Amino acid sequence: METKMLDVHIPLPLAERLDALAFALGLPRDEIVAEAIATWIDQEEHRRLVALRTIAAANTMVVVEHHRVIDWADSL
Repeated sequence: METKMLDVHIPLPLAERLDALAFALGLPRDEIVAEAIATWIDQEEHRRLVALRTIAAANTMVVVEHHRVIDWADSL
């Protein structure tokens, strides 16, 4: 698989946690970071899809006038 080099600046405490985790798991940092980015992107894409579906559903909702709801409730 082709790769692309990204340079990022992360807070030192986060970098230290990453180093500790990489050491504990015996994995390279770039593998952990790539998995974390992939997971984050998957979550964001899912959130966006849910938001778009919600907007589409809201646009197709049938709106009932308030007085009609009151009349219906009174008829029960």
